[in-house]
Amino acid sequence: MLLKDTNQLDDLKDFLISWYGNHDSSYGVPVDEIPAYLPKALQELYAFAGRWKDGSDDHLGNSPEIFQQQDCLYSVERLKKDQDKITFLEENQANWTCQVEAGNDDSPVYCDEHLLWDDHPEGHISVNDSLYHFLKSFCLQEVVFGCKHLFFIEGTLENIQMLFDKPIETVWLNGYYVSPKEDGPSHAFYRCGDVLVMERFGDYWLGSSYDLDLASALNDDVLSSINLRKIKPD
Repeated sequence: MLLKDTNQLDDLKDFLISWYGNHDSSYGVPVDEIPAYLPKALQELYAFAGRWKDGSDDHLGNSPEIFQQQDCLYSVERLKKDQDKITFLEENQANWTCQVEAGNDDSPVYCDEHLLWDDHPEGHISVNDSLYHFLKSFCLQEVVFGCKHLFFIEGTLENIQMLFDKPIETVWLNGYYVSPKEDGPSHAFYRCGDVLVMERFGDYWLGSSYDLDLASALNDDVLSSINLRKIKPD
C-alpha cells in the first residue's frame, strides 16, 4: 500500500486499519469536541484516531495512545492555542514542539527543534508546507516505535530484504518531518506482511506486533551483511 502525497488522509486511515486489524468509532473524538479552529487535517485525524488506545498500561493520559511512542500528539483537551498558533505535538522529552496556524486549512507546520543546535534561534520555523504530509510521516513513525517487537538495523534496504521470502512493499517515501526543509526528507517506510521497516535519518528500524524472533531466524549470510539489535522487548 503506497500512501499518496496529497491533501487527504484516507490512505493513512486504510493503512492504520490494515495494520491494527480493526477500527471502531470510539477510537475517534466526537466532532463537536474538536475545536473548529484546527486545520482540516488535524480535525480529521482526531475524529478518526484521537482516542485510539494501544492496549497497554504504559501510556500518557494526555495523548492518543498509538501516537505517543517517540513523539507525542496532544489530546484534544491538551491543545494549546496562543493567538493565531496552535501547539499540537511535542518531542518525547519536551525538547521541542510543533505548531500550526489556527483557522488555516492550508497551514504549514512550524517547529522549534532547531533551537537545540542553532546559535541564532528564531523560535518556531516552517518545516513542512503540508500538514497532511507531516501527519503521515509522524503517524507511521509512531506505529513503528509502538510495535511489540522492535529492532535497530545496521545495513541497507537490500540487506534487509534478505530477511524476507517475498518483496518488501513501499508505504511512504521522501517523508519530511521536523528538520528544516533544506535538509531534505528524513523518513521512508516499507512493509512486508506483519513487519514494518522505517528508514529514519539514515537509520533502519524494524517493527512487528506479532511474535517474531528474527535474530534466531537469520542465516549466516544475512548475519555477515547486517547487524540487528533488539530494542523491544528489553
